[in-house]
Amino acid sequence: MTGIGSSAVSEDPGSDIGRVWQSPDFSPTRSPNRVTRPQTAPVESRPREWTVVSWNILGARRPDLSRLSEVLAGRSPDVVMLQEVRRGQAEDLARRLGMRFTWAFKHNPWRPFFSSWAEGAAILTPHQLGAPAHTQISTAGSKRSWRRRILQWALVGRDDRSAYLVYNAHLTPDAQESEARMGEGRRIAEIVAENGDSPPAVIGGDMNADVGESVLNVIPGRRAETSATNPADAPVVTIDHVVVPDAATVVSADVPAGGAEWRELSDHLPVTVTFSLDWVDGDWVG
Repeated sequence: MTGIGSSAVSEDPGSDIGRVWQSPDFSPTRSPNRVTRPQTAPVESRPREWTVVSWNILGARRPDLSRLSEVLAGRSPDVVMLQEVRRGQAEDLARRLGMRFTWAFKHNPWRPFFSSWAEGAAILTPHQLGAPAHTQISTAGSKRSWRRRILQWALVGRDDRSAYLVYNAHLTPDAQESEARMGEGRRIAEIVAENGDSPPAVIGGDMNADVGESVLNVIPGRRAETSATNPADAPVVTIDHVVVPDAATVVSADVPAGGAEWRELSDHLPVTVTFSLDWVDGDWVG
């Protein structure tokens, strides 16, 4: 079983990405440079399939972590992105799944009391995990307010030397808040650009934006098309999304049909996306 990783985070966007990406200790990804398509001699590239899951688990309702872990294990994910999750819940799920994890604080209305009730975001993986970070992306800044929004990210690498910079987001809800979501989406695009595309980005989360809302167009990459994700018992809106690199091929995108049994777990349904991207000797082919 893989050991549970550190949950410590850095507030400095991208401060450790280059160092970890180039580090020989992060064995899948020793080279910091993306491979460009060869101009003279052919280079053999190999497609690498990754499976990622994004799920808002409504941690304040204290969901059944045993059942959650069974659902997640059944999808054999390389990466799990969780929203509305407490640190203890993320740690428990990581232990049950045999994964490493990193957790980021979003808000706690009882602050400084009841610290274990704080809501946040988590990235889990059975692979190598490095350079965890997060930053505020909303104009609302009080750490006691549910309106505070963050973007979390971390570097995830496999033994086959493919790797991604995984971003986990939870944007402002409510139909009348589209302007706020747009601002948060633009901030996500800025951060992704600042961090660069070596390794490439995978972005997921509860975007609170249905298909067709303009904020989805500013988030860089290719959005996997799925069925509705909310509410879990009778889904009618698609507000949970996974965005993969433009050069990737989406192999499959799955959302359960929903029902009463899913409502018992969360008000959102999990999004599972499998995609493929060509890699050459630890670098991706752009």
